[in-house]
Amino acid sequence: MDTKEKIIWEALNLFSRQGYAAVSVRDIARAVGVRESSLYSHFKSKREIFDAIVDICWAKAEDYYRSRSLPFAPGEEPQAFLLTGASLTERVLEVFAWFYEDPYCGRFRQLLALSQYEDPRSAELYRRLFCQYPMQVQAAVFAGLMEAGAMPRQDPEALALAFYGGVFLIMAQHQDWQQAKPLLAAHIQWFYTAHAAPSTNQREENP
Repeated sequence: MDTKEKIIWEALNLFSRQGYAAVSVRDIARAVGVRESSLYSHFKSKREIFDAIVDICWAKAEDYYRSRSLPFAPGEEPQAFLLTGASLTERVLEVFAWFYEDPYCGRFRQLLALSQYEDPRSAELYRRLFCQYPMQVQAAVFAGLMEAGAMPRQDPEALALAFYGGVFLIMAQHQDWQQAKPLLAAHIQWFYTAHAAPSTNQREENP
């Protein structure tokens, strides 16, 4: 890890524990073990460090989803979810494991959740990246599954709200993956049973 990477990592650690507003450039420099003047040779401001964290976490998230053939953007094909039963549950759990198991993403989520009430940029990103964007992707996935006959035709935006609302609440209450995973699995299974196409449920019940 070079000095620039260490600045980003230590800043992320501090922001995720104390919030963006409470951390100074001096705090970051102290955590890295460099002088403030040295830090400014890599980043012009604390906000520039914050923006670098955003870019890195977004790129890491995209790499994770692409490497597992999971839809990352609205309109991408939903074939990854044309599964049933335990296979589908495990596939969907992969989507949310990232938010816990990746050391950058987990801290980034904590940073935005903690800082949203004091920093407008954090509030905007928290709404966009962890509320609005997942809803858009999931609505598009549900629309694609309807086209494939895996779900009956319904309002995809309403389905996304019903599904992600439960996911968001579980994730907000549980910071540990081992606590959140069984709750998410139960929610996924309930949602699948309630909303899969009848013929799909029948195949699951009568293999």
